[in-house]
Amino acid sequence: MEELVKRAKNKDGKAFDELILSIKEEMYLIAKTRLYSDDDIADAMQETILQCFKNLHRLKNNKFFKTWVIRILINECNKIYKKKSKYSISFEDKEFEKYIKFEENYDQSIGFDVLIRNLDSEEKLILTLYYCSGYTTKEISKILKKNEGTIRSKISRSKDKLKKQYEGD
Repeated sequence: MEELVKRAKNKDGKAFDELILSIKEEMYLIAKTRLYSDDDIADAMQETILQCFKNLHRLKNNKFFKTWVIRILINECNKIYKKKSKYSISFEDKEFEKYIKFEENYDQSIGFDVLIRNLDSEEKLILTLYYCSGYTTKEISKILKKNEGTIRSKISRSKDKLKKQYEGD
């Protein structure tokens, strides 16, 4: 990946495309922890890619490209979320069920996004980074600018919440 970043910094568009394609699924999963609309997720991803392309020369260490992109993505998601938050529906809203979309080929298994849906956005983000993207707690602490111990305890508490929630159902 570092070689691709080096080439992309030297204005190689194909190398930049390859870099983005290699992390696009991960970007989608992370954006989905904060945003619910596919349109909003696409907007966040598009703006992130644009910001990365414009500012790639500012990346100091090529090996941190992926972490750098994820940090930009999280910031973009937060911007969109803040703009849309006054129109959002809370889980306390008695009619929120009509806004939930069920997949057509429902097969009894619980998808990760369904499993974590009742966690707060920070917990969703941390679990997605940890379990879906394979980041270590140390890497997550750098991305989110939080203490590594805090990340570990949030993972543990989130797992406990999920266990209690799904043991009762």
